[in-house]
Amino acid sequence: MREGSEVFRRSDRGGELPDERVLAARNAATQAFLALDDEQRAVADAVRVAVDMSGRTRLGQEWAEIAAVGDAATSAYLTATQEHPLDGSRPTRGARDADEKALREIERAREAIRRFRATHGRSLDEAEFAVKNLPRTLEQARTALATARTAVQNAAAAGMRSRRAEERLAEAERSGAGMDGPGAGLQERMRAAQRTLELARSAASLAAEAPRAAQQVRSALTSIATRRQAAETKAGRIAPSLSALLREFSEPCSRDLTGAEALSRAAIADAERAHAEAGRRAEAGDWDEAADQVTAARSALARAEERHDAVVDRLAALRDVRADPARYAADVRFVVRDAQRLVVDRGLVRQFGPILDAQAVRLDNAQKRLTGAHPDYWLYLTELRAIRERVRDVVAQVRRSAQ
Repeated sequence: MREGSEVFRRSDRGGELPDERVLAARNAATQAFLALDDEQRAVADAVRVAVDMSGRTRLGQEWAEIAAVGDAATSAYLTATQEHPLDGSRPTRGARDADEKALREIERAREAIRRFRATHGRSLDEAEFAVKNLPRTLEQARTALATARTAVQNAAAAGMRSRRAEERLAEAERSGAGMDGPGAGLQERMRAAQRTLELARSAASLAAEAPRAAQQVRSALTSIATRRQAAETKAGRIAPSLSALLREFSEPCSRDLTGAEALSRAAIADAERAHAEAGRRAEAGDWDEAADQVTAARSALARAEERHDAVVDRLAALRDVRADPARYAADVRFVVRDAQRLVVDRGLVRQFGPILDAQAVRLDNAQKRLTGAHPDYWLYLTELRAIRERVRDVVAQVRRSAQ
């Protein structure tokens, strides 16, 4: 409750007129009361929002104690003005004392509010900022939503329909409904507005990108057809390479490659189906689905190519290691010894020395297993690669230890 500045005039009832000291005390109390009312109202609003945003009920409880002090000071002021009106209707004796007492209580309350504000300044400032910016954020979200609707509609009308844009717009519409939902608190409204803004902008962006996506799909349809032909050619090379593996090396060297040609051709068939579906979707103007099918076709062709590469690369690697297995061992031994020198230099022999010694033993054992007319060169090569990887891990740990 506010009271305006006192206007004093001589009463025709013959009452006692207030002197300057009484008037000054009343005016000081009134000004302080008005300031307290503003300060208490502002902090109360900020606390309510801060609690709503963070769920910090403790903050609300602390404020309730401060607010009670402010309410008591307000009551003291109202009592003074009611019991000691300065309109000449009653004697002014005691008015000055009552006003000065009320002023002291008001100042105590204002000081308590200032301390509370200083203690919880960050939370209250964030709450006030949120309250201040909510209308602007809501308006931005509504504007973005309207822009997104127009962009999606225009894209569809131009034959550049974007399913992703439509789905994103639908999400934005659902989120937008929460901006003014019944019973929604400030935090919920702010979150809904921010999410609506983000989704709407994304929808508009996707709709704007639809023409470029359409062009990319058209180009991809041609490149996939060419790549599929190359994959067919590669698939035809798998059987001869696999046959050479079986003739030249022991069976374990190619055991995991059995069925590579069938798997490659199955992947090519998957690519053909995805390519055809991409073409149908493109003709229907569903460019997002067409793009998904393009991705599926490329993935299938990559699988087909991997099957070919696995066989051809295996044959080349085994022929190379067969030609000079000692060279491979020497290269790995150099890596082990280099790591051992690093461990010695860093003074970490006790921690890492045994691990590296074990790799040297693994290397010796791998060489000893190269016996018979058809040694398992793939096992040999795999073991050497594993030793390299283990040594690389140790070197990385040593370097981290020195940091």
